[in-house]
Formats: sequence, C-alpha cells, structure tokens
Amino acid sequence: MDVIRQTGSVPYEKTVVALGNFDGLHTAHMTIIGRCRDYAEKHGYKSGVLLFSEHTRKLLSDMGIKIITTEKQKLDILERADMDFVYIRDFDKEFMHLSPEKFVEDLVNVLHPAAVCVGYDYRFGYKAVGDVRLLQKLGEERGFETIVTGEIDIDGSAVKSTLIRSLIADGNVEKAALLLGRPVTLEGRVERGLQNGRKMGIPTANIGYEKDMAIPKNGVYAGYTYVGGNKYKSVINVGNNPTFEAQRITVESHILDFDKDIYGCIASVEFIKRLRGDIKFVGMDELIKQIKADIEKARKELI
Repeated sequence: MDVIRQTGSVPYEKTVVALGNFDGLHTAHMTIIGRCRDYAEKHGYKSGVLLFSEHTRKLLSDMGIKIITTEKQKLDILERADMDFVYIRDFDKEFMHLSPEKFVEDLVNVLHPAAVCVGYDYRFGYKAVGDVRLLQKLGEERGFETIVTGEIDIDGSAVKSTLIRSLIADGNVEKAALLLGRPVTLEGRVERGLQNGRKMGIPTANIGYEKDMAIPKNGVYAGYTYVGGNKYKSVINVGNNPTFEAQRITVESHILDFDKDIYGCIASVEFIKRLRGDIKFVGMDELIKQIKADIEKARKELI
C-alpha cells in the first residue's frame, strides 16, 4: 500500500476514493472502504482513502476530541484491507475554508477520482455546508460517481464514532469492540512507572499512550498484550492507583506467566472485558489478594 503525504497529485490515472474523518475505522467506515475497494477492483482502478493528519474537530473545537485510532493503527488496518493507497493531508485553516465547490476541484485535481465512496451523513466544505446531494451533483459535473452507504446498525445501535467514544469512556469495551469490529486497543512504549507492582511480586508494563487517546473508564480489565510479535493474556489496570495515590491516569498491564524486561519496547493492549472498578484498599495484603483474584478471573475470561 502506498502512503502519500500531501505531495501533489497521485500517480494514478483513475482512482476510487473513500472520504470521511474515519476516526476509529469502525464497521460502518470499513463498509464504505470495502465498497471502495470492490468497485475499484471491478473497474481496474486504484482504491484509496483520504485521511487527515488531524481530526477535523481538533481545529474546529476548543474542546478537542479523544482519538479512537492512531494514524499508525489506521495505516495497519487499511493495509490489511488491501487498499492500494492512502493520501494523507493536513486539515489546516486554508483547507478548512474551502467551499464545497473548491473542495471538489481540489479532490479532482489531486486524486483523479472515477468514483468516491461516502457515508449517508458525509459533510464537506467550509462550515460543512456540503452534503451528499451536493457531492452527487458536483460529481456529475466533474465526471465522477458518488457511491453512498446508508446507516449501519449493530445490536440496536447506529455505528458512530461518537457512540464508540462514549462506550469506551463508560468502560463498556465489549460493545465498543462490537461496533469497532475489533477490540479497543492502546499502543505505546513501555515506560518505567512507580514500580509498585514489581515490589508486590506482580510486575506491570506501564504503557505510554498518546495523550489524546480515548481511554477506557478507570478499572481493571481482562485483555491481551502484544509485544515482540507475541500475544499474552493480561490483566490491565486503568486509573490513578488509588491505594498508592498516583496523580495521573496510567495504563498498566500485568502479563500473565511472563517475566521479561520489556522497558522501552513498543507494546499494545487489547481490552476484552471490564472486571471491576477502582478500589482503594486499606492495606497491601488486601490489594495483593484482590489482584490475584483478578488474575484468576481473567484466565477464565480469556481464550
């Protein structure tokens, strides 16, 4: 898969391009992208995805936004989806102020689309005044087809990034995974923490996640840790470690039946099921007893 970072037009005569914010690359997004790939293969075109280096709402809102999927994770997912290319461009103020007509002109000049694939609620152009109907009209004028995917519902819920963020924030990683089409995952370098786990004989890997990531609600989770190309059953703690009165939220994974030095390594953790919330224990013995119970419960939950 070719990754092109805002370096002029793509080196393909004709493409089919999926358009959207694509934070999460959840099941609805992947449906749009799958239709893009299939249409391109049928007609002998190159299939691609337009990504922005920052989520559009980061520039539009003072509140910012929690990110579900990092750029690296997105590229890995799209490569596994057999896309031919990803075009990454900056969502800066100049681009933000493009009218719908100028946006489409830029799209045609840079990506050479024979067709574009979007969701039913896709918006574009300055202040998001462009909708699917306008895109279809402009596409007819500029010589490309607009392929629209309707709402995708799973388990009684419309699949949307906002809902997935809310589920992650509530600790409902099981339903979030159902809508995502894969487990909620964080990736980062293993950092040195307070060493409290090691002192208790239960060492943990402290995952240095990106600050804008959507983090599951404080608590203890059964999940998996991936490091060095291997997958391990794990108990993952998210929180401030109330017993030790830590000041910042940490993500710490106790990897079951594992005793290797992985400081400085890149690791990712998958959250499979929430086991319990945060508890402040009055003594170390109670804490160790609970952690051992968490470990046994996690063993039963994980395959």
